Amino acid sequence: MIFSYVFPGVKMICRFRQIIFFAVGCLLFPAFLQAQTYYLDNYGVVEGLSYSKVYTVIQDREDYIWLGTEAGLSRFDGVSFQNFTPENGLAEGGVYSMMQDSRGLIWLGHLDGRLSRYDGEKFEVIPFPSGEIRGDITSILEDASGKIWITTQGAGAFRLENPEAVPDEISSHHFIGGDLSDQVFASLKTRNNDIYMLTDQGVRVFNPDSSRFEALHIENLPRYFMIITIFEDSEGNLWFGTYNGGLYHYSKKTGDVTIYDSVRDGLAKNWVSCITEDSRGRMWIGTWGGGISLLENGSFRNFDQTNGLQDLNIKCLVEDHEGNMLIGTYDHGLSVFKGDHFVTFTENDGLSNPIVWAIHQDRTGKYWFGTNGGITVYDPEAPSGRQFTYYNQDNRYIENKIRFLREDRHGNIWIGTEGGGLIRYEPSGKRFINDIYLNERLYRDQIITALEIDEHNNLWIGTNEGLGYFEPTNGYVERVTQSGGLAGNLISSLYYDSRGNLWIGSQVTGLTRCVKEGDQYVFTIMSMPRNFTPVSMTEDADGNIWIGTEKGVYVFNGDTIIKHLTENDGLLANNVNLVDHDREWNMYIGTNKGLNKYVPEKDKIYTYSRKSGFVGIETKENASFCDSNGRMWFGTVAGVTRYDPHRVADTETEPLTHIRAMQINYQPASLIPGQKLSYRQKNIVFDYNSICLKNPDAVRYKVMLEGADDDWRPSTTQTRAIYPALSPGKYTFKVIARNSTGKWNTEPVTYSFIIRPPFYQTWWFILICVVAGITAILSYIRIREQQLKRENRILEEKVAERTAEVVQKSKELEEKNKNITDSIRYAKRIQNAMLPTQESFTETFILFKPKDIVSGDFYWLARTEHKQLIAAVDCTGHGVPGAFMSIIGHNSLNKIVKEYHMDEPAAILEKLNRELILTLHQQNEDEEVKDGMDIALISIDIKTRELQFAGAYNPLYHFRNGELTEIKGDRTAIGRTSLSRPHSFTNHSLMLEKGDVVYIFSDGYADQFGGPQGKKFKYSALKNLLREIKDKPMEEQKFILDETLEKWRGNLEQVDDVLIIGSRIN
Repeated sequence: MIFSYVFPGVKMICRFRQIIFFAVGCLLFPAFLQAQTYYLDNYGVVEGLSYSKVYTVIQDREDYIWLGTEAGLSRFDGVSFQNFTPENGLAEGGVYSMMQDSRGLIWLGHLDGRLSRYDGEKFEVIPFPSGEIRGDITSILEDASGKIWITTQGAGAFRLENPEAVPDEISSHHFIGGDLSDQVFASLKTRNNDIYMLTDQGVRVFNPDSSRFEALHIENLPRYFMIITIFEDSEGNLWFGTYNGGLYHYSKKTGDVTIYDSVRDGLAKNWVSCITEDSRGRMWIGTWGGGISLLENGSFRNFDQTNGLQDLNIKCLVEDHEGNMLIGTYDHGLSVFKGDHFVTFTENDGLSNPIVWAIHQDRTGKYWFGTNGGITVYDPEAPSGRQFTYYNQDNRYIENKIRFLREDRHGNIWIGTEGGGLIRYEPSGKRFINDIYLNERLYRDQIITALEIDEHNNLWIGTNEGLGYFEPTNGYVERVTQSGGLAGNLISSLYYDSRGNLWIGSQVTGLTRCVKEGDQYVFTIMSMPRNFTPVSMTEDADGNIWIGTEKGVYVFNGDTIIKHLTENDGLLANNVNLVDHDREWNMYIGTNKGLNKYVPEKDKIYTYSRKSGFVGIETKENASFCDSNGRMWFGTVAGVTRYDPHRVADTETEPLTHIRAMQINYQPASLIPGQKLSYRQKNIVFDYNSICLKNPDAVRYKVMLEGADDDWRPSTTQTRAIYPALSPGKYTFKVIARNSTGKWNTEPVTYSFIIRPPFYQTWWFILICVVAGITAILSYIRIREQQLKRENRILEEKVAERTAEVVQKSKELEEKNKNITDSIRYAKRIQNAMLPTQESFTETFILFKPKDIVSGDFYWLARTEHKQLIAAVDCTGHGVPGAFMSIIGHNSLNKIVKEYHMDEPAAILEKLNRELILTLHQQNEDEEVKDGMDIALISIDIKTRELQFAGAYNPLYHFRNGELTEIKGDRTAIGRTSLSRPHSFTNHSLMLEKGDVVYIFSDGYADQFGGPQGKKFKYSALKNLLREIKDKPMEEQKFILDETLEKWRGNLEQVDDVLIIGSRIN
């Protein structure tokens, strides 16, 4: 539908009644605060680390992070720590140094001189046959020949000649004294396979020809400061860290030595404890007492407690495979620096309030932040300590609740507030102007809900009472409402696109497009889903409109929705607060659970949450801005975060995924390839993981068990897959992972195993049984034939002696016997037809085993409008007499329910008792007979789940949460009283819950003789059996009950009819 609305031809020129506030410099209160905070993920004892003092860190081939601490060794998978101590096979003492060699073995140097080795499965303690170690093991390296060098602080150095051997067979060469001091602080193997040792007597280089150490002679290396750490960079240059002497750089190409000092050059501290280089060629220098210095493009940037680093005493620096910098500290465990692409500004850094609603960069390069505490202006070029300026109610400039900041073509900044209307800041006069008439003309509550400036420099203002339009050049003001063509008056967002269209979002009621045609503005309500609220809007490189809503992101081409992104596509949440784009047209989606970045070229969604540096997590509506440097700014509930896409080092490599552990019948088991399990070992659990320190919250998994699953299970964050009650067969467990960049494994990690069938299900056993069966049948037929032949001869001799009359009577008796048997079998068919079918019961089993052809036990089912009735009935006797009684009982129950419309169990039993007495003509005590029936009868209200029960001798068993409740029936049988002595039955009731299981039955199961001593099975054994199987599927319960009874009976005769009914409540 198209609505055309023409603003009046005669324009009303507003007389500006303005309140002007001059921004006098003395009232601006510049802030003396730190300018920004970097995000570092910190892990200590609370997170599971064994000790807060971390001496050494490495990442192994499988991406696990190993940390040597004062208390031993910790392994970190990005989510949790696994700690190892001497109880796991480690040597005594904390781990001071660590290295993984070319064979994959991890070598661990301990405090007080002990050495351990880990081969991927077990730890081993390595002895030193060539000498006793005194002091800590300070470093471990592998030379070009694969030999392992161990340096110590008190016993020189050791070289293990055959490190691959078993511990007791490892031989070593000891270097101490003479050309190598007993105090060795660190070691290094260069790309040219040179070996350097740092000692208290200077730097030593190993000469392989003489097998001796020689002093390193480099001019301008420190003579008065002890060198305690050494590093070779990617260009082959050497870096030396000293004790209080600063940092030295030796260029192998020129031979020059460059000295970096804390005072002159900005090094964090002159005590340099460790050095490394990252994948971008930047040098990281850890210091003792000063934190970390990052040397980039010839200048230092320092990390300390003022911008996010917890500990100033740095023990080690290691870059992992994702580009994260792992920082081992002396007192605060492990810190992980995940890059400087995210930088956050909080109240501690200078914001007036942590909740940021609006962001803008003015023409001078200053950043304006609209918060709940007014406006904070940040000048990055100002001297440190004077970078922040505030405008708010406290200094009488503007309203505190700032919601929008827009700059017009003249450089004026228009400020939308919540409660203070619209305010203009004129930079030429450095003053704020509040046009009272404009605010009163547009809205009463002074709340701005959206703000946009079009190409003609006119303002479009969203309010709770419609859309405002303002021409600043002449003061013309107009307001448009739903009657003028809008989808709704509650304006939620505005966006002016590159084609000159104004898009107007209304709460719940949808989207409107406004196009100027001549002197008219034409409003068109667009076709959108129901209850559609555009919260934020932007456009992509193709001119499509991206609309953030509470149901995800909709991409609209002007006519129809062409894409809908939700959590299922990789968004952190469906509740989208902002959508925006950078200069490269990458799309940004801010949610209440973090930030997503959509890269159109790759059709890939990246995820940024707190663990990846987006610490504010929940973005605010439309609080985003792309600055002049192409950096994105986002307002959150915890400050403003700057994102620099040019500094992102998102890895495109596949995640390294592991199947970590396996459980068989919920007990730990080894992952032996292709292992064969017993059919009893059918409950299998797999634990798996993929290490992603960059953003562990974004890792997703898919699993599949070939042989049990038809397809991959839906993606999940779970790291455990449970497969209970697997059938015999061949299985292959598969798992793939997706990291924070959205990259899935192309090939799954697999593990195959076999569950063998029981012997009676094997082909050879079945074949033997078939052959044995055929042989037995043939043998039986042959033997029987011989017996029949002998019997026939005898019979012929006897028959010859009998008279014709006897022969005739024999034939008559045989015929009668056959007729009787056929009649009984036909009666069985009638009785079976009378019983309800198994399909009448859901989540229910019926174990029904007559003793003879026909049965005295029967089960009965009836339904009324709101109730379902089930009965288990045991009539006097079995066989033909019992069958007659069962027919009487079945018909009587149907008559009571259908004709008398009775559905209460106790009343039904009382009526059944009377009906049975009348049917058997037993109306007084003298005529009382022993015929009758025992019964358990329940009714279940389908709506309320109320169960009612009444019983004649037979009880009800009810299981809930593993607990058994027995409700006993009355001690009176049906039909065994007289009308002169009527008996009332007790009605029991209880409320059922989902998962409850109830059982009713006759006495045949409990009274069956069997077992080793030929005794009754008894009710106590039946209770225990039901308690064990109650949680199993109902058909499996029936099978177990039947199999148990047959095993118990053995070769003994079945003594009575057996009936058990079990039902699970859903």
